[in-house]
Amino acid sequence: PAMSLVTLHVYDITNTAYETANAAIQGLNRFTKDTLGAGGIFHGAVEVNGDEWSFGYCERGTGVYCCRPRGNSGYTYRESIPLGVTSLSPARVRSVVAVLQVQWPGEDYDLLGHNCNHYCETFSEMLGVGPVPAWVNRFATQADATVTAVTYARDQTRMVVEEIGLAATAATNWLISGFTATEPAPHSREARGG
Repeated sequence: PAMSLVTLHVYDITNTAYETANAAIQGLNRFTKDTLGAGGIFHGAVEVNGDEWSFGYCERGTGVYCCRPRGNSGYTYRESIPLGVTSLSPARVRSVVAVLQVQWPGEDYDLLGHNCNHYCETFSEMLGVGPVPAWVNRFATQADATVTAVTYARDQTRMVVEEIGLAATAATNWLISGFTATEPAPHSREARGG
């Protein structure tokens, strides 16, 4: 069987329109990844059989694209990480890429929940290698979890406030109707004392 090395290429994200922001991201990555070992803000791509594959946003069509290994001009190359050796033939790898091109449309790109590093995780798994180190996508994963938790808390708070409002309305209606319905009629036995 054909055996091909699979490599993850990691880039600093430096494709903003502002050089100051690009420099800040690189400085942040140096500190959070190199000093703390915690990760950073990275672009990832998987090389197999001499082609580098990644995923990005586009308005229509697939978000999966190919470029020269370590040569994505939209980012600044940082490092390469061997993920293992795939036993898939080059033809089978091309079939996997074709499936991913359909399953990963560019319009589905989401910076936190469905990004290039998520694509690398999926592609590597399909190639039978990996895993992609957690630090590569840690920022997006933790930010996505935070957004999810904040959204959940907001929705739960909104639901509780609505339920309190409904309960207060029901209690008010009950009190109003309760007093008028439970007052004894002037000719009733209770009104006469017995």
